[in-house]
Amino acid sequence: MKKVLFPSIFVLLILIGCSETETIDVNNPNTSDPDSEIPTAVERVDYQLESFGASGVTGTAAFIPNEDGSTTIYIQLENASQGIHPATLNFGNKDGGGTIAVTLTECECAISETLVTQLDNGAAITFVELMGFDGHLNIYESPSDGTIIAQTNIGSNAF
Repeated sequence: MKKVLFPSIFVLLILIGCSETETIDVNNPNTSDPDSEIPTAVERVDYQLESFGASGVTGTAAFIPNEDGSTTIYIQLENASQGIHPATLNFGNKDGGGTIAVTLTECECAISETLVTQLDNGAAITFVELMGFDGHLNIYESPSDGTIIAQTNIGSNAF
């Protein structure tokens, strides 16, 4: 009797525990519960910095959107000296070069963080606009030596 009773109670608990109102349609999650919210993932975009010349310096430039539309650019260098390395966003493709669009915070001890809301000429630029920007990012040897040691295409040039 115990062998039959236990499985019957177990099945009954499962049926009672799962009701129709608790089902969630994964393709349309808010239909069953209008108060539920879908968490949004941060749309961070990472660009891999490539060594330029024989520098051996590589790294990552992360473009992180902020709620106000601005962008935080976080750079982390690998194999770089512990000195100060200027960084810039430039117009055009890295192979063709281009003038500076945004002067970024210098990489100190191989790390830099810059809040970008506008170009150096004062024109506003949002995260969405940077994702389509015709540009590239350069890292330089030092404030007194403008030799490029690492770079990557960004925005429309990255694809």
